[in-house]
Amino acid sequence: MRLLLDPGGTRLKFAAVEGGKVQGVGHIKWTELDGTSILPFNSFGTVEGMVFSSFHRLLRPHPPAAPTDWPDQFSHLFAPRLDEGDPVDPFSQCGFEVRYTHGRPGSDRLAAAVACRHRDPDGSFIIIDAGTCITVDLLTPGIWHGGAILPGLSLQSSSMLRAGLPEIAPAPDGKWMNLSDAEGALGHDTDAALRAGIPWATRQSVGAIARNYMEKAPQSKVVLTGGDASHFDGLEGWRTFAHPNLVLEGGALLLNERDI
Repeated sequence: MRLLLDPGGTRLKFAAVEGGKVQGVGHIKWTELDGTSILPFNSFGTVEGMVFSSFHRLLRPHPPAAPTDWPDQFSHLFAPRLDEGDPVDPFSQCGFEVRYTHGRPGSDRLAAAVACRHRDPDGSFIIIDAGTCITVDLLTPGIWHGGAILPGLSLQSSSMLRAGLPEIAPAPDGKWMNLSDAEGALGHDTDAALRAGIPWATRQSVGAIARNYMEKAPQSKVVLTGGDASHFDGLEGWRTFAHPNLVLEGGALLLNERDI
């Protein structure tokens, strides 16, 4: 069993992988990672109690919210202690054309596309990853076309707080309060106006981007992942498919293919 890490903007997600498949998952917020063996309730998820032979991580830039020595801190949570994680680079082994003219896209975006391609090699996908940032990408057979990046819902809300406005947050079940289509963007107090300007308007923006992609690839499936994926369920009336561990699944497939 191997341990695969995905260092995101807000939290560290991790999975036990074997034979290219995710066998268990867990996550921890960067603010809760302190190098001790005591984690918040349920942080280990279904990874708890597993023993790992090696330690791997998606090759991503250092998240600003993460401790500078986060790989070392995280390794202290496991016995025996694991060495610095061997990076998995989707850009170099994704198996499809990546249409980026400068630099490279995030490894999480390509790993999610790898997972979609594995599920249907001949299919087209609009991949919506709603996390710290929201990415909306288009994958057609053999080609990852790129996409759009928007600030995530929590990121937008915290920026409003820094500007002196109230901060809105999801309900305890993780769902964001949203105005109905009938209300549209008409908030009649400050909180409602913020809900119109953040959850409601962001859903409209993502829908407009996805419609644009659908014109290019009409048979695309809409796949949702990320912590706020449920906010975009049924987007534009389409049948949407949610997969909470899409990035980790793609990383597990890449790790397995690299070793074949």
